[in-house]
Amino acid sequence: MVMPNLHQALDRDAILRALSSFYGITTADGNIGGTTLFCSTLIGSNDFITNKSILLQSGLSIYEDNGATGFNPLTGQITVSPAFSSQVLAGTGFYVLNTAAVDIAPIVAAIAANQGLCYYGVVTAVPVAGQFTIPTLAGLGAGKFIDLGLVNQYYAFVFRDAAGGIPPQGESQPVTNYATATGNFVANAFTVPVDIGDEIIIIHPFLARIMNFAGLPPHEGSIAANWSTAGGAHGTSGEEGEDLIGGASAAAAIGAANTRYKLHSLLLDVSALTDGAIIHVKLFMEIAGAVRKIYDQQFIVPTTAGTETPPPDTDGLWIVNGTLVIHDLLRVEVHSSINENVAIGFTYILEAM
Repeated sequence: MVMPNLHQALDRDAILRALSSFYGITTADGNIGGTTLFCSTLIGSNDFITNKSILLQSGLSIYEDNGATGFNPLTGQITVSPAFSSQVLAGTGFYVLNTAAVDIAPIVAAIAANQGLCYYGVVTAVPVAGQFTIPTLAGLGAGKFIDLGLVNQYYAFVFRDAAGGIPPQGESQPVTNYATATGNFVANAFTVPVDIGDEIIIIHPFLARIMNFAGLPPHEGSIAANWSTAGGAHGTSGEEGEDLIGGASAAAAIGAANTRYKLHSLLLDVSALTDGAIIHVKLFMEIAGAVRKIYDQQFIVPTTAGTETPPPDTDGLWIVNGTLVIHDLLRVEVHSSINENVAIGFTYILEAM
């Protein structure tokens, strides 16, 4: 199967790696004239750089390539001619290409062309925790990588950690904001924050699903209410009980309107209810334009004295224990035979489709 643009987005990085002998991030500012750049990683190296081409991957002179005319192994300084159009500042990504500058114009043009399913870049700044800047991905348009509904989100995949093979390399998190002017991204927290020099691939929502990045974190919560009709309780349906998830509850309904999700599990914690209480768990969802009750099951809260109660003798109820596909908001109501104001906890796993 051929995916349009996917091979192009990945190939541009592969082409650069094949053509280059080194990739680095500058560690100090070059001169104002734009003829030098510094990389402390190169200190002590042999001179494999002179007469090669230096291709910048970020900064004001992004995608410019000039020939290296000298290298100082004592300082890691590279001298180029002609000069770049601006000073090469610390934090600038660059390639040392195994070719003369005059030969790579078509390659540079291909690299500069952004693709549709994957976008590759190197982090040059981390303004605050949870944010990272990839200037090569600036200018793609306001809202380019943002889904306000948090349903079809782009994902940031850490292709390579700058330190090499340690977290967050290999991790992915959904993108929640993007500034087109700067190429600054906001994403959910990685186990270790993204840092300068990390290589990131921004992945299209539909490709992320194929790659199984779209699993959402568990949704958990607890709602306190009087679940008994004696306490005047009635759910959104008008039936005896109260809204636990969705409706008038503080916990939002499961899923989204007119949107497909996979619901893998739904568990309730009824341990706070009185022993022996008879409870009904009810699920509601829209069918052909009308909300209908699709599930109604009676349970008995077990005693805590160790004697067996009628099944299920558990204070955790697995309401959904296999994958269901839902197409609209799913609401949960609970009714109890005991007049008391207590909390019921819940956990469910949802996956975008």
